[in-house]
Amino acid sequence: MFGYVRLFKPTITMGEYEQYKGIYCTLCKRLGKRYGVLSRFTLSYDMTFLALLQMALSEEEADFCPSRCSFNPTKRCLKAQNTDAIDRAADIGTVLAYYKLKDTLADEGWGKKIGAWCALPFAKAAHKKAKKNVPHIDEAVAAMMSAQARVEAEAIASIDRAAEPFALLLQALAAEAAADDTQKRVLERFGYCLGRWVYLMDAVDDLAEDLEKGRYNPYILSRHLQQGDENGVKEARAYSLFTLNACLAECKTAYDLLEIRRFDGILRNILEEGMAHAQKRVIAGEEEKHERSL
Repeated sequence: MFGYVRLFKPTITMGEYEQYKGIYCTLCKRLGKRYGVLSRFTLSYDMTFLALLQMALSEEEADFCPSRCSFNPTKRCLKAQNTDAIDRAADIGTVLAYYKLKDTLADEGWGKKIGAWCALPFAKAAHKKAKKNVPHIDEAVAAMMSAQARVEAEAIASIDRAAEPFALLLQALAAEAAADDTQKRVLERFGYCLGRWVYLMDAVDDLAEDLEKGRYNPYILSRHLQQGDENGVKEARAYSLFTLNACLAECKTAYDLLEIRRFDGILRNILEEGMAHAQKRVIAGEEEKHERSL
């Protein structure tokens, strides 16, 4: 996926890091078990965060046991034994990966299209299975992709309207972890602001490349940027900071209203430091999305 919702390792405790890595590694294992070994390449920090949040809200205890990495048996890790939330994240990640692949085939150049065509048969098979597990999620993702395609086709310059489809998708995904109506309202707001932040981060991260290749980007249209306008790109990144900070602040406010039963230190590290660090790097023009290994 995007890879912006991540830990800030310099300040995380060793114990919390091992727990986070255990959930990340368990998600990798569950992807392989449910959808085949190639599905492990869709592993992301974003889906790890989704599983982590649901586990933090659940009344069931998180149980870990010693394990080893599937790809490197000499590497030790923890394995989560209660995998309901992780399986759900694997299902959602598989659905998202399929639609992302279709988007690549529609929008990218031949270099990326060749790789997407090679992966498509495997993604189709995994998607067919995932769709049976979470049909409502598949419908929500398909609706988001359709709405996003309309925004791009109409060359919508409004940053708010451009971010809306993905924000609404994350709103729906987050709300599914709710145990009651009050918690649902809080999670909906949390998911909406998180989805808006992720979409806008991706738009800022891709700004220079989108401008060079003539692709849709709301910041290009709203700021009237032209090819080769490096100062304009820098100004657009600086301009995005206010909106990104506002989204992050609302995420934190909504999070503080939730009854978190476990993993609070990990979640706060991500929300207060990891995401802020990713944002700082993207604003500075550094590529953030490709750094996904723990």
